[in-house]
Amino acid sequence: MNRFSKFVTVAALMMTPAMVSAQSSAVGFGVSGGLSVPTGDLGDAVDAGYSIAGHVFLKPASTKNLRFRGDVSYTGFDYKNIDASYRSLGFVGNALLDLSSSGGVKPYVLGGVGAFNGKASTKIGSAAVVSTSSTDVGIQVGGGLNFQLSGFSTFLELKYVNVFTDGNSAGYIPITFGVRF
Repeated sequence: MNRFSKFVTVAALMMTPAMVSAQSSAVGFGVSGGLSVPTGDLGDAVDAGYSIAGHVFLKPASTKNLRFRGDVSYTGFDYKNIDASYRSLGFVGNALLDLSSSGGVKPYVLGGVGAFNGKASTKIGSAAVVSTSSTDVGIQVGGGLNFQLSGFSTFLELKYVNVFTDGNSAGYIPITFGVRF
């Protein structure tokens, strides 16, 4: 069984309890974007970049402070001193634990596992583009603050993403602002 198949199996098993109680769950959607700071091996090679994401939130009625979130993210960086770029497309399942259920500002922590497709591309001459890509398993951990507004909520989030590639670490810290509907 390859690495991606193992990931899909583990993710499906992790989401089963949430799906069983989904009949009486609240579902929401959101978008976010912001700065992404590379770390480790990736930080040695690229400058700070950006991250954008779409989110699906699931709040089972049977849980008080536990929520689930699916993320589809796109993160981009430009290499230092050469005409090249690195992009990462991620699909992640997260568990979010709300630390407070009262007040206008609600802190939370999150953790998730997912699949990330990383692609490095460089332009040679005026026309040729050379690229390499791989899909690997990654994790993300972090936290944020929810702010409830009239009809929707916003959130500010900081997390650490680490993609386990062969031989190197592709780690980065997205600092994002989002809107949830």
